[in-house]
Amino acid sequence: MSLNSLHNKPAQSGSALALESAPLPSASLSPLLSLSGGLAYRGSKVIELPDIAINRAEILGIWGDSGCGKSTMAAILTGLMPLAAGKLECSQVLKQVGGRPSPIQWVIQQPEQAFNPRLTLAQSLNESWQGRDYAHLLPMLGVAESEFRRWLASRPGGLSGGELQRLNILRAVAPETRLLICDEITAQLDMLSQQRLWQQLLQIARDKQLTLLVISHDKPLLGAVCDRVQPFKPV
Repeated sequence: MSLNSLHNKPAQSGSALALESAPLPSASLSPLLSLSGGLAYRGSKVIELPDIAINRAEILGIWGDSGCGKSTMAAILTGLMPLAAGKLECSQVLKQVGGRPSPIQWVIQQPEQAFNPRLTLAQSLNESWQGRDYAHLLPMLGVAESEFRRWLASRPGGLSGGELQRLNILRAVAPETRLLICDEITAQLDMLSQQRLWQQLLQIARDKQLTLLVISHDKPLLGAVCDRVQPFKPV
């Protein structure tokens, strides 16, 4: 199955994909999250962030070349970095409650960096799921239960990149999650593995009514999986 069919709509080729700034949703729709006039510092460099607004259960794609500041934006949206200037507004459902996981989860390109190498993967998953059951998601992730038991007993270094990224997604879709930021999550995988992982993730997003912000340098991929696509920087 090609990337063109992932989101049940035709994807345009990389050269033809329209990347004008996507129109912001109407104010009456009360976006789940919006960012306007944003500036950030990365060392001594000032990064101008795109104006974005994303609705509930929408899949918004942000396209940009490597090094333009996409991951800096993701860190700001997840609260790991401060804005130097601008306005970030979040719906109340994105507010973290007590010791529960944040409703905004960032899935990064390098899954090995998302897990503590000293813990088994079962221990790491339990930090997010806090004893709640996640077995119902295994079929959507294409994981056999017998294989999954082996994964859980392993540490991160014992799994391939594709296997570990599936567990990284599972870690990130705990019941509290409302917004999932997918930052080049399949960039290190071969084309077949990319297709399978996106099919599985889009199914989970539909079932759980998740909002996705998909960040990538891959224009055809964004065209295949997203409802809207806009450039990190205006073209």
